[in-house]
Amino acid sequence: MVDQELLSAAGKFFPQTFDGVIRIEVLDADYAFWVDGRTAPPKVSAESPEAVATRFCLWRIDYPDLSQLFAEGGHRLQNSFITGRLKISGDMGVMARLETANV
Repeated sequence: MVDQELLSAAGKFFPQTFDGVIRIEVLDADYAFWVDGRTAPPKVSAESPEAVATRFCLWRIDYPDLSQLFAEGGHRLQNSFITGRLKISGDMGVMARLETANV
């Protein structure tokens, strides 16, 4: 079951549309959720968005790192990726269009 507090934090982290979809897999909690950046504001949900089959960006990260990422904002995103805590694959064009909240 997806952590509602985490979904709420994700909603704040993704404040603007980014014309894409991100699936976030929380590795040590064994669940995933979606961020549909094609809507304004982006929709965060445990359910897969409509019209998404394979064209999405996949994030894989542990719960403590994701919580910290959402709490600290955009700078933490780069740091998490560079240090290997966040694995990103799939539609990398999403990352080029992404703007996150600077907490």
